[in-house]
Amino acid sequence: MREQIDEYTAITADEGMRRNVLKEATTLGIEKEGNIIIGNWQSEGPEEEELCHGEMFDTILADYLVGAMDGFSPYYQDLIFPRLNKHLKPGGRLYVVGLNPIPHQADGDANIFCKVTKLRDACILLAGHRCYREYPVEWIERHLENAGLKIVGSSQFPIMYSHAAIVRQLNVARSKLPLFPSKALAKEMGEQIDALERESKAATDRSPTGRLRLGFDYVVTAEKPLE
Repeated sequence: MREQIDEYTAITADEGMRRNVLKEATTLGIEKEGNIIIGNWQSEGPEEEELCHGEMFDTILADYLVGAMDGFSPYYQDLIFPRLNKHLKPGGRLYVVGLNPIPHQADGDANIFCKVTKLRDACILLAGHRCYREYPVEWIERHLENAGLKIVGSSQFPIMYSHAAIVRQLNVARSKLPLFPSKALAKEMGEQIDALERESKAATDRSPTGRLRLGFDYVVTAEKPLE
């Protein structure tokens, strides 16, 4: 049984994600209990025009927010927790979900995913778009404390990549090829994507579990002190 939700506000800067969240809310039967809106925390202008001005919440969930900010509000990452803290009630909790940065390289077959992420990001940049930028759990904890919040918990969850999960990242790279400045470059990069897909299939097939372990997701829980 889920906890009772009196009211919620869900915010994303991406229209596709807004539709996904609305679908999930509908599945949970809570679509009428809140609002799902397009917005950006990096607002300019008078304070009264800021996103969620005057709203206060018992709980705030920053779900992979910091990692996505470089794509929508670059160079604002160090200010996001003070910004969210403005909307957290005393005694309320902020949950930060994130992905620890993928290493530049790794031992064994898991290194294939490091190669995939580098190729994916190269395609994003060549298409004229911005990449996401993940932050390590230590950075998150440090900036939460700098914002005046108390760390009350931190958990890590190892990631096991299936071949299907790897292909999803390669498909992100493929989706950028039509935007390349050169058709020849797009053709060459497409061949590299295909080669990495074959290499990743061989690597996951060698694994007893059919998956490659690399890195981890985390959840950091911070609490606002009672006034």
